Amino acid sequence: MKKIFLAVLLFCSINASAQKIPETDSVYYLVDTVKTAANDRLWDIHEEYPSFKVYTIQCPCLQYNRQPSFIYDTKQVKGRVVSKDEFKTIKLSSLVSLIVKAKQFTSDDFKGKYAIFFIEPAGRQYILYKVRLLRPTRTRDISIDYENVPPPDSTEKKRQKH
Repeated sequence: MKKIFLAVLLFCSINASAQKIPETDSVYYLVDTVKTAANDRLWDIHEEYPSFKVYTIQCPCLQYNRQPSFIYDTKQVKGRVVSKDEFKTIKLSSLVSLIVKAKQFTSDDFKGKYAIFFIEPAGRQYILYKVRLLRPTRTRDISIDYENVPPPDSTEKKRQKH
């Protein structure tokens, strides 16, 4: 009787712990700015010191009017070469879908729910990079307080005239 009870208890605990593990969904996006007309490009792609590559969608559509930015460390993340045949089997996400996912989740939620991969063309093949979504942060609101104070000489001259 004790063995049956322990077996049922063990089965329930294994089943409960398996349900807690989030299933990660992979999101693939093709970043091909060469084939996009210059005035239709929504991407700002640049490198930041010391070794980060940043992809920013030029759309202030996140919390605090921030733009969705994805990043990876070029020293730690090595791109994986993808052949044209393998590329054809990958289900690509649209830009709209990527923005919607970025709006729905904070950086921490996104990390647990999605693995994001950006694919860049490189000649006759493609390079796949795993990136992460940056958390939108609120910057300090800028306030400018000023007061017009007349120069000291002008007040003395007004008093002397009267």
